[in-house]
Amino acid sequence: MRKLLMPNFEKRGGLIPAVAQDCSSNEILMLAYVNEKAFRLSVETGYAHYFSTSKKEIWKKGDTSECFQRVHDILVDCDGDAIVYIVTQRGEGACHTMAHSCFFRSCFRGQIMDAPKAGPKEKLEIVEIGT
Repeated sequence: MRKLLMPNFEKRGGLIPAVAQDCSSNEILMLAYVNEKAFRLSVETGYAHYFSTSKKEIWKKGDTSECFQRVHDILVDCDGDAIVYIVTQRGEGACHTMAHSCFFRSCFRGQIMDAPKAGPKEKLEIVEIGT
């Protein structure tokens, strides 16, 4: 049995945000949510598990896409209510659109682009802000 720092899941009603970060490049790959059970499964198996807020169930990253995330470390923020999975990404990409990262667009650089398998719900509005 090993000892580990346990995030505070109760603080946010049982779910906390989990960022996946590439262990080699430090690139942010994705953001999802975890409950305590998904967190424990990630620790026990060494593979990233998340909680789907739409399906209300735990999922192992890669089970349907073959894009697994091997967890090397888990960082907990200062408040104990958010984590970062430090991972090795396997497969096409971390994003469900098959992009390497879910964060492939920049608001400031005006990159109006789509991922390889982006659908209608991934489209964003282009707006003008300021004077």
